[in-house]
Amino acid sequence: MSYRVDFFRMLEGKTPVADVPFNKFFADPGEKIGVVGVMPSICGFGNFDADGKNVWGVPHEIDVNGTGYMPAPGQFILPDVTKWRDIIKAPYQDGYDWEKASQADLANFEWDPETQVTSMFGGGGGYFLQLASFMGFEGAMLAMYDEPDALHELLDYLCDYDIWMVKNLLKYYPMAEVMGMGDDNATELNPFVSMEHFREFLLPRYKRVADLLKENGKIVSYHNCGRCEDFMDDMVGIGVQIWNSATPVNDLLAFKEKYDNKIILEIAVRFFLDATEEQTRQKVRDTIDKYAPGGAFVWMSGSATMNADQGGQVDAWVYDEVDKYGKGFYLR
Repeated sequence: MSYRVDFFRMLEGKTPVADVPFNKFFADPGEKIGVVGVMPSICGFGNFDADGKNVWGVPHEIDVNGTGYMPAPGQFILPDVTKWRDIIKAPYQDGYDWEKASQADLANFEWDPETQVTSMFGGGGGYFLQLASFMGFEGAMLAMYDEPDALHELLDYLCDYDIWMVKNLLKYYPMAEVMGMGDDNATELNPFVSMEHFREFLLPRYKRVADLLKENGKIVSYHNCGRCEDFMDDMVGIGVQIWNSATPVNDLLAFKEKYDNKIILEIAVRFFLDATEEQTRQKVRDTIDKYAPGGAFVWMSGSATMNADQGGQVDAWVYDEVDKYGKGFYLR
């Protein structure tokens, strides 16, 4: 059966018809597999100027492969959150030609509505990471204690911008069925913020975005690749139906059981460049055996080696084993 059939079966808590679903992150134009990405240029992650600044004016450092980047250490633009009105200016809102941009973005867009699902990652929601890029991690967390009123005002400003963005994305890119928001507010060991601060500062803004998406009939996806299980009940409560890049540092089996396999886990597995072929393939088999029963499981690709040239061989082993071992898994 098609990815589309299996996808909607899983949203109902059913198992896929036969094979383990495989999300290649985004299919290439014309490729008849899985998920087709709707990629508005305004949401581009690599939108940096000649000085390496993003659209908010935050300096970034880019890795040698040209595919990974992070805010430049120590070059924070907002040392005092109470001064945010003087420094933080939302981009694009004056004179952005949405119609022209969307026509260019969609000029070569293709998808098969019988077999594929369309997805867009541009729904906003990255409030903790946005704060960290402005202020540094320590600055963002200290602001929650020292200047909560100013921080609420800044977060409302960022969320208002997201709402403006999402309303236009809904209008000019209506074919996107799944819309994703994301915020890496946790490390591989623990969340960056307490549950109290999560619910005070972050969750209400996530909910505003999720409500707008649901009101427009979209399936809400949430990216968080850290140990964020503490927050996921609340995220499901605001309408999240897909946990994107869920990692096994979380108790994913307990999560599947709690939600009766109705919240799709797009599981991201860590692989190592020095692993042998057999070690790599065995890890694929073990992961499928552990998490695929009952459904709610999608194999996410490119989760470990996509930024390293030498990772190409590891990726090839992974993709081949997912294809072979996942074939007919639900018929066994």
